[in-house]
Parts: sequence; structure tokens; C-alpha cells
Amino acid sequence: MNWWDVINPFTNLGNAAAGVVADGWTMGMLGLWNAGLWLLKLVLGIEDFFLTPDLSERGPMRGVYPYTFWVAGALVLMLLMIQLGVAAFRRDGESLARVLIGAGQFVMVWVAWVGYAVVVLAAASGLTRGLMTSLLHVDSMDAWQPWSAFDVADITDGTMATVLGLLGLFLVFAAIGHLLVMLARGASLLVLSATAPISAAGLVWEGGRSWFWKSFRWFHAAAFTPVVMMLMLGLGVQITS
Repeated sequence: MNWWDVINPFTNLGNAAAGVVADGWTMGMLGLWNAGLWLLKLVLGIEDFFLTPDLSERGPMRGVYPYTFWVAGALVLMLLMIQLGVAAFRRDGESLARVLIGAGQFVMVWVAWVGYAVVVLAAASGLTRGLMTSLLHVDSMDAWQPWSAFDVADITDGTMATVLGLLGLFLVFAAIGHLLVMLARGASLLVLSATAPISAAGLVWEGGRSWFWKSFRWFHAAAFTPVVMMLMLGLGVQITS
């Protein structure tokens, strides 16, 4: 430092102003990180409530199932008549066999679908919690502590604070995306469970056989989505550790 810097009053003022700006930037970046961390933990805590929607006949679907089953019954009778007409027109046993096989499959769905859906969802939930316990060592997402909050006393480097601020932005987007996925999953499970008997009515008709099997695959994909997400998250944490 030369003699001019010593006697110049603006030097100390400039250094003080630069320090204030640097501290403000650090506080802003750490605030962004802490906000993203808080939002992610909030979403992970809410996830426990969406993990296993109640699909039983005594749950929120009790007012929907009677209508969907009656619609399925009316639709299967109509499609049954169509397929019988096709069998009579073609005069082949394959079309008639489609009626018999499809009717048997429809009765199985009619009788056992709700119980099957509850069992599948319970299995997916149990598998998810098992992976959570083995990979993250917690019994609920709300108890998981992936990172800790920071303050200005912990982070003094502006570059590190900037990196944490950018990561905080990613945490915000990740939390919002994760919440949307879980909400869409819950809504999909409710809709697919309610409409499965209706789509099963297509089993008696050659043109509607794919209705049920598509919804069947979608239901299982939605049910086991948290398992895949937990497996990826847990493996990522293990590799990082």
C-alpha cells in the first residue's frame, strides 16, 4: 500500500463499501439456498401423505365406484351384443371365444379390482419405505436431512456462496417438479382405479381389448413411480457419500 492510499479517505470508504456489497451478495445467495432447502423439505414432508392414496370402497372413492361399475355393466352388455353379432356374421369360433374369454375376464375385474388395486398400492408403498430405510436410513421423507442450512458465519467465500445460490435455484425447481409428479400420480391412481371396470368392458369386444390392458399398465406405472424415484435418490446419495 502506498502513502496515497493511507491518507486518501475514499480508500477506506471504498473498501468498506465493497465489503458491504460482498456481504450482501453472500447473504442473498445463502438466503436462496436456505429457501430452496426449506421448500424441498416441505415437499418431501407432504409426499408422505400422497404416497398411499385410499382406493378402498370405504375411502373417498365410495361415492364414485357405484356409478363406474353400473356404467361398466351397461357398456359390457352393449359390447357383448356387438361381438355376438360379429361372431354370427363371421360364423367362426374365434369371435365367439372372444366373448367367453372377455366375459370371464370382465367378471374377474368386476369382483376383484378394488381389492387388487389396494394390494398393489400397499406393496408399492411398502417397497418404497423399505428402500427409504435401507438407502436413506429414515422411516419417512420428513425425517431425511440431506443438507444443512448455512449463514454468513459459515460461508465467507463469495464464490462458494454463489454456487450455493445456484444450487438453491435447482432445489426450488426440483421441489416444484417433485410435487407436481406426486400430485399427478395421486390423481392418475384415482382416475385409473375408478375407470378400470369401464375399460374392462372392452374385453368382450375385439376392438376394445386394449382399453383395459393399457389402463392396467398405466396403473402399475403410477403405483410404482415412488419406488423408482426412491431407488434413484437412494443410489445417488450412496454414490455421493
